[in-house]
Amino acid sequence: MKQIRKVAFIWFYNENNEILLQERWDYSKNGEEWAFFWWWIEPWETPQEWFLREAKEELWLDMRDFDYKYIWDYTFEFSDRIIYRSIFLIKTDLKETDFTVYEWAGAKYFNLEDAKKLKFANSVDETIEIIKKYM
Repeated sequence: MKQIRKVAFIWFYNENNEILLQERWDYSKNGEEWAFFWWWIEPWETPQEWFLREAKEELWLDMRDFDYKYIWDYTFEFSDRIIYRSIFLIKTDLKETDFTVYEWAGAKYFNLEDAKKLKFANSVDETIEIIKKYM
């Protein structure tokens, strides 16, 4: 039986339609160098509750100060687990240096085509295509 987990993603993008990615370097678990901002949703939380809590804890941002969109949920299936992803998209004028990143090396903006070329733990082509539709 496959393990089932729920996660939520925060996709920040700027006026140049660049997405903010977290630098993983020393925090890499699977050889990845970059990742989207995401965390596991606790069983007692809704994606909305998670979103507000984790952004505050991990990035020191009060998301109620931002204009964000809850986009949708989708399923990503691995050989040993099924991941349900909830997606939040935020357009921001914050610069990379405006983000306080507590658990990773830092953050950097990339255009979508350059982001596809980076080293992630898993393929991001499908994810990038989803982002394009909603930016």
